[in-house]
Amino acid sequence: MKKLIIVALTVICSISVFAQERDYNTQKGLSFGIGLPIEMRDLPGMGATLNIGYDCAYPVNDRFALGFYLTGGGGFWGEFKQYSTVDHVHAVFRLTAGLMMQIGDPKDRPWLVGVAPGTGFGLYDVDMVLPVELRFGKYLTDRWYIMGELTYHVSLAGETACLEPAIRVGYNFGRKVKARN
Repeated sequence: MKKLIIVALTVICSISVFAQERDYNTQKGLSFGIGLPIEMRDLPGMGATLNIGYDCAYPVNDRFALGFYLTGGGGFWGEFKQYSTVDHVHAVFRLTAGLMMQIGDPKDRPWLVGVAPGTGFGLYDVDMVLPVELRFGKYLTDRWYIMGELTYHVSLAGETACLEPAIRVGYNFGRKVKARN
């Protein structure tokens, strides 16, 4: 129920921002990330993931923009100590949706904050997980931005305890709305 409320609020905020015409930069970006999933409980190990995402935020006022992001990706991880000679490399997959905020003046490299409180789906080997994610970043130029990301995969079976730090680089394809005369 909580997830449905969060998704509904994000959609309502995004739709209401579409109706407003303002002279601000909007964020419509494509981002790529590299992560290092670290399994700490069931089968200790480490691996690598590649992710691609869409980041979107629409201005609410002069110094704040609100929107959403979608991220999908996958990779692998291997056990530190092999328990089986047949199955010691495992697959990772995840799809995450979250709330994206842009804080600061859009013309002066604003900060980016993203939160996904279990609104997603993931497979860690054969264990289904809910990714709880926090992003924090900043624009490097008026188009390029970089974000750090920390994801904890909440296991629905109680077997996996996986932490995944990642770094993301994105490019903003958003445009500046022209003012009417």
